[in-house]
Amino acid sequence: MPTEYLLEHGTHHKSVTVLEDHGDRAVLQVGDRRLEVTLRTLPDGRIAVSQDDQRRLYRTFRAGEETVVVRGWTQHAFKLTDARERWLHGTGGRHGDSSGRVTASMPGRVVRLSVAVGDIVAPGAVVAVLEAMKMENDVRSVGGGRVTAVVVQEGVAVESGALLVQLEPIGVE
Repeated sequence: MPTEYLLEHGTHHKSVTVLEDHGDRAVLQVGDRRLEVTLRTLPDGRIAVSQDDQRRLYRTFRAGEETVVVRGWTQHAFKLTDARERWLHGTGGRHGDSSGRVTASMPGRVVRLSVAVGDIVAPGAVVAVLEAMKMENDVRSVGGGRVTAVVVQEGVAVESGALLVQLEPIGVE
């Protein structure tokens, strides 16, 4: 089963999916690029990464929540978060963004919808339940508002990031 990560470097974000993991070899999807790489840890702690006919040597170390990758005289700090970890810890179980989009944080099957078009939803309210890895997971809104669209149906399989429900803010009068 593929494992999805979010790679953050400053203000840049990329989705990285491990499509195949064979120990020292892996097939990755980075954005729209598919990469086949071989990884080997050397006795001195460096990591040798081979792709096609190129071989590069790196050192890594942790600095707080970031991993610093050093190659030669250059270094870059990255934050790599597992999609499951983001779901469990990163958003407090809330999905989507302040635009009112409520999205799936992981692939799964919609087992229950808790809202319908026209309903008023409080911030953090459960709008759907996804089944993933044989566990039911509540999908909560980030902000509140009125439901303007329910894009999925119960029983449908969805991918990570799929729009489930659209909300519009309710103005204070």
